[in-house]
Amino acid sequence: MTFTFTLKSSQYTRLLAIFLLVSFSAVAQKDAQFSLFSLNQLYLNPAAAGADGLTKFQLTHRTQYAGYQGTNLDDTGGALSTQLLSFSMPIKNFGIGFYALNDKSGPRTDQDFKISAAYHIPLSGGNFQVGASAGLFRQAIDYGKLRARDPDDPLIQTGIISEINPDFNVGVRYENETFYAGVSLNHFLKPKYELGSATGTNPLPRTLYFNAGVNIELGYLLDIQPIVLVKSDISTVSVEGGATVTYNKRYWIGGTYRQQDTYFIIMGGIYLLSDQSLRLSGAYDLVLGGDKSKAPSSFEVMLSYALPSPKFGKKTIIRTPRFRY
Repeated sequence: MTFTFTLKSSQYTRLLAIFLLVSFSAVAQKDAQFSLFSLNQLYLNPAAAGADGLTKFQLTHRTQYAGYQGTNLDDTGGALSTQLLSFSMPIKNFGIGFYALNDKSGPRTDQDFKISAAYHIPLSGGNFQVGASAGLFRQAIDYGKLRARDPDDPLIQTGIISEINPDFNVGVRYENETFYAGVSLNHFLKPKYELGSATGTNPLPRTLYFNAGVNIELGYLLDIQPIVLVKSDISTVSVEGGATVTYNKRYWIGGTYRQQDTYFIIMGGIYLLSDQSLRLSGAYDLVLGGDKSKAPSSFEVMLSYALPSPKFGKKTIIRTPRFRY
């Protein structure tokens, strides 16, 4: 997404630059958004590290407002683009994980790298998980993509300016065979970014997440999973909920409704291998209301690969009649 700004004088340039940073931060300093949030909960909650007792590798690509164009004809396009790579593995009563995020919106780029760890406590037939993640959060802005009437004004920043700060997330989660629910607080340290203007400093807001899901068996071949996600940075609240239906443990479809901009999301996927280790999933967002200047669709694709939980300790001795004595 590319914005055009007209700057009339050096006196107003500084004020507009500050306004740009403050306004852009208010809109863009939100966490990356994923429609397939129920399939990769590690990004939302560090307590999900090692969940389900599986080792998982996941790669997600999202394009939001596909086809949205910048104001200037020479712009390369303005659709928001996000990529997420994640890894999660259980180790006895612990879980470890890692994710790398690249989130680009016009002149603005956010990159997030986190290592997660969770401790699993057996409780009521399931696991209560306590987790935390730590890493680095990088923000960058390309001032070359902003348009000014007087590009030679010395007060206007040039090139790409970036900053990296430590970041920290905490969370708790409970899961059993039919239910999960988690709460997390992300950006606990509220890292601050100036991006070329000390007077325009803004912190990355703390964000609270709650997500939950239930698995309901409808006969031998069908399962339905209601899901919900609530996120808030205190000043705003966004709610998303819906359900997915799985057939024969291999094919699934679903839909959710997102309160923000009145979104309806259709989604589905398939396990490509009979052992359910390789899964391809996708989602398509429809904007039914809100800002009509946005393109009416967004899409998301996820490829995930899962391995059984690793075994530790000595191998169990198997005795047979032939070698019994």
